[in-house]
Amino acid sequence: MHELDVALLAKDIDAERERFKVRGTAVVVVQDGEVVLSTGFGERDAAKGLPVTDTTLFAIGSSTKAFTCTVLATLVDEGLLSWDRPVRHYLPKFDLVDPVATANLTLRDMLSHRSGLPRHDLVWYGDTALARKDVVERLAVLKPNKGLRELWQYNNLMYITAGYLTELTLGCTWEEAVRQRILDPLGMTNTNFSVVDSQRSADHSLPYIERPTGEVALMPFRGLDLAGPAGSINSCVADMSRWLLLNCGGGEVDGQRLVSAAALREIHSVSMAMPDAGRLFDEVSPVGYGMGWMVDNYRGQRVLHHGGNIDGFSALVSFAPKANTGVVILTNMNATPMREVVAYRVWDEVFGLESLPWGERLRGVVESMMTGATQAKEHRAGQAKPLPPSHPLEEYAGLYVHPGYGTFAVTVVDDKLVPDFHGLDASLAHRHLDVWDLRVELQDQELPIAFQTNFDAEVDGLIAVLEPTVDPIRFERQADPALSDPAVLARFVGSYVMGPLAVKVTLNDSGVLIGESQPGGTFELEPWRGTTFGVKGAPMGKIEFVVDGDKVVRLVAGAGIFERVVEG
Repeated sequence: MHELDVALLAKDIDAERERFKVRGTAVVVVQDGEVVLSTGFGERDAAKGLPVTDTTLFAIGSSTKAFTCTVLATLVDEGLLSWDRPVRHYLPKFDLVDPVATANLTLRDMLSHRSGLPRHDLVWYGDTALARKDVVERLAVLKPNKGLRELWQYNNLMYITAGYLTELTLGCTWEEAVRQRILDPLGMTNTNFSVVDSQRSADHSLPYIERPTGEVALMPFRGLDLAGPAGSINSCVADMSRWLLLNCGGGEVDGQRLVSAAALREIHSVSMAMPDAGRLFDEVSPVGYGMGWMVDNYRGQRVLHHGGNIDGFSALVSFAPKANTGVVILTNMNATPMREVVAYRVWDEVFGLESLPWGERLRGVVESMMTGATQAKEHRAGQAKPLPPSHPLEEYAGLYVHPGYGTFAVTVVDDKLVPDFHGLDASLAHRHLDVWDLRVELQDQELPIAFQTNFDAEVDGLIAVLEPTVDPIRFERQADPALSDPAVLARFVGSYVMGPLAVKVTLNDSGVLIGESQPGGTFELEPWRGTTFGVKGAPMGKIEFVVDGDKVVRLVAGAGIFERVVEG
């Protein structure tokens, strides 16, 4: 293996930074147990001209996953957990839609992305109200698209679950476990778990994005506290050098062993084959996924790595065991392949290979994708049929709920439908009829949603393509919030008659309207909209109260129209 020409490497890194319009980056390289490069390039705050240093904090995103796996490896070392025992042994209430997966899913399955579940990321993304326990419980309603161990499918939810299991096992938070078992022993004192904490530091980077127009703009910070075990760590290259030394050193740094060599080998070894389809370049081919690490064949050499992408930041941690060399690239640019370009540049030199024009290649990919995305959006817009909504906008407004994805709220503002989904910066653009496009602005995403109606042409739900590998997710419309107010419900209490037939409506101690018909028996009224209620247990049953002025004057049911009896 070859020693790096550090001066030339630094020059090349800065050139690639400019090629990819990255405002700032920091890079560390360790070789044979020594830090040979640890420095910053460009700016962490372009407006203020503040430079990147080797202590500048960046989000590392999904590179966090290897930290989660290493903490779990220490629990395997201690006999508290096993890689291959069903998770239900530790979480008796763990439940998935697939009963086979429920009974047999192991920690190794979870950490190597072979659970059978696709990503379902919008279950958690942006939601600040959930706890990790809530996410684990919602797994029970999320549809799989494959069987257990059938296909490698990246899944952050399984890492949230693994973090929750860590917390139950140790009786402390996942964050405390990572700090006590990894960060503190390694001296990673600048590393944290929240972008709020990062922003308190005098040396932190702002997040940026390159728009399809080529403009580079600031992005808001994205808090990932809920999904911490999958991607919340923020660090600097000075700290990340210690992480590289641990992994290159087989679990030991400076004579201190944090995790057994055997447990670390399990993490670094392939547990699941990864699809080879779709790769762009013959020089890089996936071998498989370990636990928190991808294993590649790079031009005939074994390289482990894991990237991280989160709003405004891209990171890559990579090491070559036989070369005893590792590199970390942290950037303040959303989804930039500059990180791979720098890593490949390092590996070409370390392995003594002819350098390849990775920057030129991958910049071409970026520009093609930006152009293609713009053209595809224009094409979709051209396919929209010039048909107006089938209902007044006010009839679409309401709360829609899915047991896994939570609440999707729709209001009308300035003659437009406005969504509120997990607090994301989003808007709705009408396509045609009852179909809108949910635009998540800063992610440049468009997700189609369609409002649905019942037999009475009332909007009673919406479907959304939030996970493209399963059927559209249906959100059920919720009753008007006012109909949960006992004072409002009390207006409907009374007796109603139609000739010799009668219906008596009462309000029970639980705030539920109860109807009693003669003849017929009792039934529970379920709030719906306005003055209309459903009949529990009878999907087609409906009761409507008619109001005249401020008084309820009659009850309309399938059996007929009942006039209200005026008391006294």
